Amino acid sequence: MSEHLEKIIQALSRPDIYPHRPDSVCVVQTHISVVFIAGDLVYKVKKPLDLGFLDFTTLEKRKHFCLQEVLLNSRFSRGIYLGVVKICEGTRGINLENQGVEIDAAVLMTRVPEDRIMLDMLERDLITTDILDRIADRLARFHAVAATGPAIANYGSVEVIRRNLMENFEQTEAYIGRTIDAGTHERISRLALGFLEEHEELFRDRRSRGLIRDCHGDLHLDHVVILDGIMLLDCIEFNDRFRYGDTAADLAFLVMDLDYRGYPGFSKRIAMRYAHDSGDERMLDLLGFYGSYRAFVRGKVNSFTLDEPEVSDREKFVAAEKASDYFRLSLSYLTPPPPPALIITCGLMGTGKSHLAASLGKRLGIEPIRSDNVRKIIHGVSPGEHRLDNYGQGIYTPSATEQTYQALLDAADRSLVRGESVILDAAFTRAGDRLRALDLAVKHGARFRLIHCTAPDEVIRHRLELRSREKNEPSDGRWEIFPAQKAGFEAISDKEQPDCLLWDSTTELRPFLVSFVRTIMFA
Repeated sequence: MSEHLEKIIQALSRPDIYPHRPDSVCVVQTHISVVFIAGDLVYKVKKPLDLGFLDFTTLEKRKHFCLQEVLLNSRFSRGIYLGVVKICEGTRGINLENQGVEIDAAVLMTRVPEDRIMLDMLERDLITTDILDRIADRLARFHAVAATGPAIANYGSVEVIRRNLMENFEQTEAYIGRTIDAGTHERISRLALGFLEEHEELFRDRRSRGLIRDCHGDLHLDHVVILDGIMLLDCIEFNDRFRYGDTAADLAFLVMDLDYRGYPGFSKRIAMRYAHDSGDERMLDLLGFYGSYRAFVRGKVNSFTLDEPEVSDREKFVAAEKASDYFRLSLSYLTPPPPPALIITCGLMGTGKSHLAASLGKRLGIEPIRSDNVRKIIHGVSPGEHRLDNYGQGIYTPSATEQTYQALLDAADRSLVRGESVILDAAFTRAGDRLRALDLAVKHGARFRLIHCTAPDEVIRHRLELRSREKNEPSDGRWEIFPAQKAGFEAISDKEQPDCLLWDSTTELRPFLVSFVRTIMFA
């Protein structure tokens, strides 16, 4: 770190240097900036670096790109980017009050509430279909008015796109065998270049229609803020080449980031809504190509981390894992989609089956079919009405259970005929029912996944007691009949084991879901 930058960091780390006198200052460093979070305001200083693709080595250049950052981001972030302030040095030292000689500049921003950033809201399960639609609407409106013209359109030429692809492939050759295997590297290269050649006319058509525009360029989940309106942050200001491009490529970054984090249902929703709002249906034909490109770049960037001497071995290991996942995602966009999947839950009452099924369905864009609802519909009972029959009696007799499971499998059959994946949310305590589901998947050439949910008995008892007090809860499971269900549960057989995943519902669900969804996407 330069002496100049160290001096600025030391000065701007003190609360008393700021005109609004914050109680404290939090300093966050990125590869290219130092960010000072000072109460309700944020000051961002650019590091004096030359990385080839950016050059901040002089004060004039840093001031220029600070102004560019404010100007460009103000297109879609009303009230967040407030301007550029001078960092001066006078007789009393470094100050922000224009006293002395200007030595640097900072972008001044309003602090964004972290709990309104899309990634944070996603991880707290607060993203709704309405929010997804609003994001798609916002992007469509922004792209419709974003600047274009002959100079910008050149960045969407087939020649430039091919050069960008080749640059990626050349820069990742050093990581073959480290973060990407030779076969995957060769397939991505061949398929991407083949797609470009095969669809050359489509790329040229988009250029002629003015769909190469001055976009965001770095549109991932951390850069989407959900307030009264949808705000976008931190577009690329330092290199026009990274910001100019096809509107489909801009959207593809967000779509790819959702897919990477295990939300393909969300990414599909945004893509379809954007296509409708923008009237750009052909964009969907290119989304996979550009999604592959975006994922490959993320794999490349994470690979670079392995050669940074200041990074710990643990951080390098994590970066290598991320890079490998991004490269797998990149390849998946260029290959035919896998066949549909038949996913069934399995486990005793109170083991979290419905919670898992609902969470998984939300990520995949599938409405689970719940046995509790199906059973009551068959018998003319309101789903929210509790039937406290003894185990194996009333609407829970063996014949009633057989009827329920047959209805579940019939519904799954109809979905698989349409080529759609399906989730059956049921106990599947009988091996015969599970094997019938497996046979159904084989019949349709679908993949089969069995998720066995477990929990300690004392946890189950507590859950069942809480559930009994919930209104409109379709499950009639309760502690009094739990021992009978447990005694009748038929163990997972050797034939079922290859397709079975175990989830202990006392552990965090999100890592399990991310891993599971990736197997569905990549298999």
